[in-house]
Amino acid sequence: MKSKKLTLFALPCLLLASLSLASCSCEENRTYNVFFSEFYQGKDANDAMVELGSTSSEKYSLEGLKVNFYSGQEITHSYTFNENDVISKDAPIIFTNKDASVDLLSVDYIALDDNYLYGSYYVELVDSNDKVIDCLGYKGFDIEFVNNQSLVRLEEKMTPIGKYDPLNYVAVRSGITSYLGNINAPISLEELMSGPRLDETLYGKRKNYENRDGKGGYINVTIQTLGDGDTTYFYYPEDSGLNNSDRVRYLMIDTPEVDHGPGGVDEEAWGNEAKRVNNEKLTNAKGIILQSNKDFTLYETFGRILGYVWYTNQDPNDISSYRLLNFEMVLDGLAEFAESDKYETMYYKDILYYDYLKYANDYATSLGLKIHGEMDPDFK
Repeated sequence: MKSKKLTLFALPCLLLASLSLASCSCEENRTYNVFFSEFYQGKDANDAMVELGSTSSEKYSLEGLKVNFYSGQEITHSYTFNENDVISKDAPIIFTNKDASVDLLSVDYIALDDNYLYGSYYVELVDSNDKVIDCLGYKGFDIEFVNNQSLVRLEEKMTPIGKYDPLNYVAVRSGITSYLGNINAPISLEELMSGPRLDETLYGKRKNYENRDGKGGYINVTIQTLGDGDTTYFYYPEDSGLNNSDRVRYLMIDTPEVDHGPGGVDEEAWGNEAKRVNNEKLTNAKGIILQSNKDFTLYETFGRILGYVWYTNQDPNDISSYRLLNFEMVLDGLAEFAESDKYETMYYKDILYYDYLKYANDYATSLGLKIHGEMDPDFK
């Protein structure tokens, strides 16, 4: 009888323990439909906002979840959500710095009591066990991930992840606030991976250059002499004012060197492949366009014209069919992205040419393509 009592007494305890373990396990295995959908930073470093979004069409409770704001290794502020905090696809939640400008926002926001948000500080969303659900930046390091721009989450990447991945976001040019208060992205992943297009409404009527400064306009050119992976001699229209002896140096990229002969630079791995790909695309093109960079010098220090080189294998009169060769060389892992030369004026669909190339570089690097890790089979 005594044994039975002990057994009966033990059952509730075992049941409670089982429920406790189940609850813990449930919490650990729970999936969340909430993520950082945008980080906005204006020209003033304090003018910063971070947005939490969800793809749920129904209201989604955030009770018990917490956002931690870091500076280096230290948490500078935490915000814990309560039972009244809900989110949905049509109603994201925005945190703003104390000194952020919110004049253009027509949505509700949570004003922080100080300036905790910067484009180099780590921000995380955690559950009640402090497990990271989603995050922005690099924990423990104040590494800049956005500056005077917005990072907008790509539609295809709207799933929370415990480690920051820059490939989940696209950078949007400065001052654009239209992606706050919603989870719209300016472009699809497929469009981003195919590069920018020539926007006739923005650059079609602009001059190619004036007083040796680029104006963002573009001209049709034909091949004069093929070069290496990032230079070519073109014939220019007579009314362009350009000299056919001027070689074009592709903006924002640097391909490996080819053999320049005795006394010249030595060949580098993937140099001949970069040359082959560049020359093949231009040779097979039905149309080639040279575009200058708006508000920057047309010529570099070596006297070469700096430009964006576009080509098409389709109807050369269809501007939308042209592809940016500078971008494709980086995407294929055949060119270094000249990140130090930040050209910030040219854009397509609110995304700078610079950021298309940066995304291409991050993608090629993540896969270790060509110059980022692969062995060149033809290099000895």
